[in-house]
Amino acid sequence: MLTYRTAEDKDLKPISTLCADAFLNYAFYTPFVKDQETRRRFLYDVHVQCFRAEIKRKQAVVGEEDGEIITAFSLHEPGRKQAGFTEYLASGIGMVFRYGTIPFKWFDMYDKCIAPAERFNKENPNVYYIEILAVRPDKQRHGIGSKDIHEYMVPYVKGKGGGILSLITNSVENTKFYESNGFKCFDHMNVPAAGTEIGNWCFSMDVD
Repeated sequence: MLTYRTAEDKDLKPISTLCADAFLNYAFYTPFVKDQETRRRFLYDVHVQCFRAEIKRKQAVVGEEDGEIITAFSLHEPGRKQAGFTEYLASGIGMVFRYGTIPFKWFDMYDKCIAPAERFNKENPNVYYIEILAVRPDKQRHGIGSKDIHEYMVPYVKGKGGGILSLITNSVENTKFYESNGFKCFDHMNVPAAGTEIGNWCFSMDVD
């Protein structure tokens, strides 16, 4: 049985490991770090800093099965601005400078990817932004991500009086997943990424 709880400080390392494994071959990262093991370390470091901030704000959630964390996500409250390069620096992501120019190039792409979602969030009230949704690789394609949405996020937003769930994704496979779970695409573009381009899709779903 899958149970949810607010993430705590003790969860930071297992969450970051889970995300590094879940996003290892994700187009949002692969153009920037070609070597797989280096990419895994980079992903781990990035998610340590991200979830450290999310745990502090109490906006990070883990899903457990038999006492093991198998999914983790971050759900931003309405009105919260997306973190940019300066915010990540302040939270300690300077540690990733061991990767040379990679963090600078990645953050430049990141800012371009989140821009349409930021505009949408400003133009619409009560938007709950899904910053990260990760499922442990051996548990993927078992309906866990759908449970995250419909058993936690939707009831949570309904309990707050309703609103809109929004997110961005960068793979065609993920677009099909979100469409099957009731989301609609409101923006699509290609974004330059380390000499290539990646797709960037923005989705939203009304929650009444």
